[in-house]
Amino acid sequence: MATLVKQEIFKLTKKKSTWICTAFLIIIQIAMAIAVKTYPRFMDPSEAFSSMFLGGALVVFFMIAASATIITMEFQYGTIKELLYRRYFRGQIWTSKWITMFLYSIYWFVLTFIISLLLKMTLFNSQIDFSQMLSGNNTVLGLSIKTLLANFLTLWLILSLVFLLANIFKNSAAAVSVGIIGYFATSIISSILMMLIQKWEWVKWNPFTMLYLPGQVQASQMSNLTKLSINQMITGNFVYIIIFFVLGYWIFKKRSV
Repeated sequence: MATLVKQEIFKLTKKKSTWICTAFLIIIQIAMAIAVKTYPRFMDPSEAFSSMFLGGALVVFFMIAASATIITMEFQYGTIKELLYRRYFRGQIWTSKWITMFLYSIYWFVLTFIISLLLKMTLFNSQIDFSQMLSGNNTVLGLSIKTLLANFLTLWLILSLVFLLANIFKNSAAAVSVGIIGYFATSIISSILMMLIQKWEWVKWNPFTMLYLPGQVQASQMSNLTKLSINQMITGNFVYIIIFFVLGYWIFKKRSV
């Protein structure tokens, strides 16, 4: 399976889109930082840093597109048959896709964090104090890292669902479109669910509530809406990721080539 992962990573490094997206991400982060520096009322520098200067939002779209296509393109171009002819089990293929995307997501998060640090040191060194204490005994840096990790976990909840849905489509464009539309739809659904939770507390255990983890890390009072603790939300994210992984594999295993 290590060979499969290496092959997938090699394909990613050879894709022009990988480097175009990397350049685009850096440009947007720099532009956002300049905007915050030029217009201080636009956004607080500490908040801008916590959002990785919009880098975090872009990474979500990049990863949705990559996760949707890594499955569908195998069927779209018939390369799945070559993998099966080489006597790889479907479980190995499925797991290698997940591992590849996991490593790919680490690449994006590390990149956005490093660029954000460089922007902080060059443009906001006197405005952003990492040691400044915030509510909940968190420093600015500590809260930023916790938020980053929470975003990483909730991103994987979304991606696990994208992997599951990607099994349904044979065309990569359709899978990407559904993944992105679904991402925006989850925001709407989650808002509605917040109202339902206040009426029926058992609704809190749905997967969409778990997406509020980053928000609750930043504002602990959000627990009044979610009715869940941070530890419960972390556990819930892991549980749903495992469930979607198993369901996705079951569909992948049954899918005809």
